[in-house]
Amino acid sequence: MLFQTISWIVFVANRVRQRSSGVFSATISKIVTLSITIGTATILIASMVLLGFQKEITKKITTFVGDFEITKYSVEASSTSLQGGQISRLMANLPSAIEKITPFTQMLMLAHTKVGVEGIWCKGIDPMVDHTALEAYLVVGRLPDLTKSTYQNEWCISHHLAQRLSIALGDSVVVHTVHPTVRYRKLKIVGIYCTYLTDIDENLAFCDMRLMQRLNNWSSETVNGYTIFLKDHVTPTKTLRDTILDLIDYDLRLIPTQRKYINFYDWLAIIEKNTTIFILFILLVAGCTMVATLIVQLMERSYMVALLKVLGAYDGQVYAILLYNSLRTLCRGLLYGNILGLGLSFLQAHYRCITLEPALYYMCYVPIYTHWKAILFPNLLIFSTLSVALYFAIKWLRQKKIIEALQEG
Repeated sequence: MLFQTISWIVFVANRVRQRSSGVFSATISKIVTLSITIGTATILIASMVLLGFQKEITKKITTFVGDFEITKYSVEASSTSLQGGQISRLMANLPSAIEKITPFTQMLMLAHTKVGVEGIWCKGIDPMVDHTALEAYLVVGRLPDLTKSTYQNEWCISHHLAQRLSIALGDSVVVHTVHPTVRYRKLKIVGIYCTYLTDIDENLAFCDMRLMQRLNNWSSETVNGYTIFLKDHVTPTKTLRDTILDLIDYDLRLIPTQRKYINFYDWLAIIEKNTTIFILFILLVAGCTMVATLIVQLMERSYMVALLKVLGAYDGQVYAILLYNSLRTLCRGLLYGNILGLGLSFLQAHYRCITLEPALYYMCYVPIYTHWKAILFPNLLIFSTLSVALYFAIKWLRQKKIIEALQEG
């Protein structure tokens, strides 16, 4: 019996739709389909752009400074040192969320150029670790040569610092350390990188970790701290932070990158909030349009409604016919919207047609993150929201008894 009822509803709905090609509701249906298409494409693109910003900026930050840093409690971070044994329990019981832990050294160096003297934080990178991720941000040149048996007097600085200090690839710069003793070195610039993240580009340079250990008179096992890199799609939660703290010595501190570079994460939170408001407005407009279409179809089909009632159709069956046609319009708009949105996203992801001002957006192009979750969840959100809007519209129509009013008229 249920199957026969559904078959009858589908049959009548299809006949109504075929006979509606020249009436006013057909034009309204096309406008609604276009509205849902544009709304779906806009929401898809907005979601993928938002995730693109989050992924790209987070990737830049974590590539250079990791997700956590382990250092000693001290006012001056560059003056502290720790040994590998202080994190031996962490290395022996490495949580599954952690991809790798790498040592680092850091030191404030004063660079002498024709422009003047500039203070730069220099970070020593470990020769035993693969730094392919860092190389992806090089504009010209390379990282300091870490393959030699001894340290090299080489430097990799940012494009921002190179412009500010009026130096270029291949130049040699005299630098001197302040702590623990004043020592001079002539470092050759072998690479220039660029991230467009001001807190990194304005302050950070890279050199051989062994050079900094030599300047501090440290052994090869002594470093300033350790950088923790998490696996992809793993969020640095408080639970994970507490787990790591339990596995390291009590005199060590764990610094989350999100707290160290909080201004970038606050900016991402603002972008996310604005995008959410934008999506809600689109859903509101699309929902009102769908409800208006349903009412127009009902008003226009007053004679059909009366005829179906005379033939013994229930109110629920009449509304099911209208709902079926509305859902077809919704699904057609979703399909066209996905084709349009994914097509435009594909063009932007591969050809980077739309550019940005790096000083404002920390990137030179609009990023796109194409992942199945970024496609599925917006579609489910649109379909469920508009379906709920149609449900409440039908419920409201039942309460107003519009069918009876139409029949009386």
